[in-house]
Amino acid sequence: MKARFILLAMAIVAGALQSNAQEKQETFIIEQPDKVILETTDNRMSVIVEGKKGDADYRYVREVTLDSDNPVVSKQRSSDWDFNIPFIKKEMPERRHRNEVRVGSFGIGWVTALNAPEGMNVDMGASYEFMGPRLEWRYYPNYTGLSFSWGVGVNWKNYRMTGLTRFVKEDNQVKLADYPEGAEVKFSRLKVFSWTMPFMLNYDITRKIDFSVGPVINFNTHASLKTRYTLDGKKVKETAKDLHQSRVTVDLLATFGVGSIGIYAKYSPCKVLNTDFGPDFRGFSAGMTIWWE
Repeated sequence: MKARFILLAMAIVAGALQSNAQEKQETFIIEQPDKVILETTDNRMSVIVEGKKGDADYRYVREVTLDSDNPVVSKQRSSDWDFNIPFIKKEMPERRHRNEVRVGSFGIGWVTALNAPEGMNVDMGASYEFMGPRLEWRYYPNYTGLSFSWGVGVNWKNYRMTGLTRFVKEDNQVKLADYPEGAEVKFSRLKVFSWTMPFMLNYDITRKIDFSVGPVINFNTHASLKTRYTLDGKKVKETAKDLHQSRVTVDLLATFGVGSIGIYAKYSPCKVLNTDFGPDFRGFSAGMTIWWE
């Protein structure tokens, strides 16, 4: 009903202003639209309808140039088809843009170590990553579906081993060592906490499907070790911190989303630890993202 009123009002306004034109008025009825946007400038009025009953990807755009002598419809667009009205004055459409600030996605995934030294057998099924919700600013330069974004968020990565080797800190260095003889192994993990700044190129394939790719700068402010095992019936917990992690690293992130749910893959080409103080390895993670709409 809201869309009917707005579109009908636009037709009436355009018709009233055309004192010299004898054009036939058109009335479009769009049932149950998801969103209706009415935009006006000094010389242009636009109606944008997104979604309709039975078609969530529907998009309709109608622009009217408001000239006191001869107002004309300069552009009309329905769904993915874009065309000019024939036999009328053609004008270049104004370049439009908009900004958006929102609470972005959070993600849960699994982590593995790449190019790790012998004996460092990270179990990807038991190693996890958590990407906390980020505050994101997004810029849309036009109506093509392309946008650019950057944000601030947090990230935890846990590299977890469940085999016969554990992480230890000795002489201010992170090393790989065997468990004591007779130990019942639970796990040994290395955790890294980071503040993150993603810089993403985004493309909305449809209103519900999108793709993003870009670098993520990590400010790695904390790293720690934890190992648990049982020896001679006693539970043992070993911990350590101040591991000399690489303070600033860059990840390469790609995401694919459908609605509020998506998947991601992230490659970390930078060293996780300063190799003067620990083993040399990189990271790779993959998992699921959820957007807060």
